[in-house]
Amino acid sequence: MKNKIVLSYRFIILVYYLLAFLIVIMNINHLERVLIYSLILIVLFGIVVHIYILNIPKLLLSNKYIEKNLSTVKEAIDKIHNKSINDSLITIYIFLLEISNYKEEYQNFVEQNSKRIFDEKQNKHWYTIKLQYYYNLNKKDEYLKLYDPQLDNKVKNPLFKIMYLILNEEYEEALELSKKVTSQQKDIGYVMRLYYRIICLEHLEKENELNDCINEMVEFNDQIHYVKEIKDKYKK
Repeated sequence: MKNKIVLSYRFIILVYYLLAFLIVIMNINHLERVLIYSLILIVLFGIVVHIYILNIPKLLLSNKYIEKNLSTVKEAIDKIHNKSINDSLITIYIFLLEISNYKEEYQNFVEQNSKRIFDEKQNKHWYTIKLQYYYNLNKKDEYLKLYDPQLDNKVKNPLFKIMYLILNEEYEEALELSKKVTSQQKDIGYVMRLYYRIICLEHLEKENELNDCINEMVEFNDQIHYVKEIKDKYKK
């Protein structure tokens, strides 16, 4: 089966080179025009790549096709060498491994890419990967040391604030934050919020609400390890 990520990237590159070729042919006697149009084309290419990166997660982060999407992303990582796109693909691949039931593969892949991920330089890509990794390994001190409210605001994902609050045992606040999503948003982000809501409810001993969340959680695909963990714990 053809890889939709690789094909779409190659199409963008093909269009880019065709436009560059046309610029040179149509302005072969006007060097200044070639330079100006080339600069414009480079800027446009950068914008297109940025839009492409933003849209990759929408294609892949479906809770119905985790297994399929893992192989799709891994192939794309091996074939696409643009650094920005490759970084984005690696973060998506790590995320898919993390939410799947491949715990050992997840940890091994993060460790294999540790030089890139755990570089001192903070950015949105690796910041979220590191936080999730520390949380999963129960490295509370590392998580709290890394957590940055300003960078967290740029990420615009409440999950990491929820984890931060749980680690600080501020379960009421974490619970309220986990509820700030509509039930229509049945994506992986919703499943993860539901999982952390269950953790909060367990600690707060709110049994009725806990049972409702458990019953909702077990309706999701148990290829997601958060779902499988709750099923194994409560529905044996």
